[in-house]
Parts: sequence; C-alpha cells; structure tokens
Amino acid sequence: MVFGSVLSETAFLLSRVLFAVVIGYLALGNLFDRKSAVGYAESKGAPFPSVSVPLGSLGLIGGALAVLMGVYPGLGALAVIIFLVPITIIMHDYWAMEGQERQNEQIHFLKNVGLIGTALVFIALSTVSWPVSVGVGF
Repeated sequence: MVFGSVLSETAFLLSRVLFAVVIGYLALGNLFDRKSAVGYAESKGAPFPSVSVPLGSLGLIGGALAVLMGVYPGLGALAVIIFLVPITIIMHDYWAMEGQERQNEQIHFLKNVGLIGTALVFIALSTVSWPVSVGVGF
C-alpha cells in the first residue's frame, strides 16, 4: 500500500493542492493579463502566441484540476508537462542572458523544472488509488 498512514495521505493531498494552486495561479495570470503574456511570448519567439498562450493556459488549468481532484490525474500531469517543457526552454533561456535578467530567467527555469518533476511523480503514482480524490482514470 503506497499511502499507508494518515500522514502520507495528508502529505499527498497537500502536494496536490499546492501543485494545483501554483499551476492555476500561473495560468490564470496569463489569462487575466493576456495582452502582457502574449507580448512576452511574442518577444521570446513562441509560436502563435495569441493562440498558444490562452490555449496553453486552459490546458494548465485542466491539468491542475485533474491532479487536484484525481480525475485522470496521469493525463492531467502529462498535459502540464507537455506545456511546460517547450515553454521552459523557449521562454526562460537564461543561458542567453546576463546580469539580473539572467538570474530572473534562471529562477523561472528552475521553478518549471521542479513543477515538471512534481508532475512526473503524479504520473508515476497515477496507477494507484489516491486518497481524498474522485478516483476516476487511475
């Protein structure tokens, strides 16, 4: 049994909540300030930013909700990864910068790598029953 104690169940639930809050916050920020988000994506050379920013943000929200609620959480985590991997490389190219801008982009790059790692853990655990979840699609 993967989750054999109240402590492990609570820690796992908290990890899902924190993951969903962070991903959701980032995605909603892009949607509520779409003009800035699209402009930034455009300046970084992201493909079709006026379409990819809102669609990617909606995908992030869907993925975060799937992990949070335990409804096809493996697919939800995969959706987050599919968005974050190319965006992390395209948007946070700290290696091409210097000074404070380099440091800021490196922080965002590493934050996204951590989120990708967390999503991979959720995929690894998507085949077992999750405590405090809808429990669909494991």
